[in-house]
Amino acid sequence: MTLGGLTPTTVRFCSVKYPCGRHMSRLLLFVIAVSVSILIFSVQTASQQRPAGKKAARMQIIKGPALESATDKSAIIRWTTNTGGSLIEHSVVHYGTEPKNLNRRAESPNRWNQNLHYMTHRVSVMNLAPRTTYYYTVESVRGDGTPLGGRSNTINQFTTRQQQ
Repeated sequence: MTLGGLTPTTVRFCSVKYPCGRHMSRLLLFVIAVSVSILIFSVQTASQQRPAGKKAARMQIIKGPALESATDKSAIIRWTTNTGGSLIEHSVVHYGTEPKNLNRRAESPNRWNQNLHYMTHRVSVMNLAPRTTYYYTVESVRGDGTPLGGRSNTINQFTTRQQQ
């Protein structure tokens, strides 16, 4: 049996006669119910869709990045972007001991609260050397590494404390 012309808002009622008995009829009804559920729930509702003609704002840093705290072996870098780009994203700090060689990376997964128009990113940078100056930039990426915007244009720096 094939049903054509279905859209997520289409409701069709039909009767199916199947000669193989009660168990096969239940299985067929189950398959139809699952297929209809997939059709209904795979399409966004009107409240989830972006209004016509309105594009998503490109993520941008609106505050920071800045050093939140530092010890002799670690530091926390914080910045704020104008919006979350996806539900789950990674905040990334690229860092190193030379400004032209930011060859190390620290990251932290974040979950965007869609009720807020901004997202605060915090990344712990671990295993640092005491009394050492580090240079860094920051960016936001999707879980698969795709850039979301919100990349810093400047190279910042911090110095870890003396060993305690």
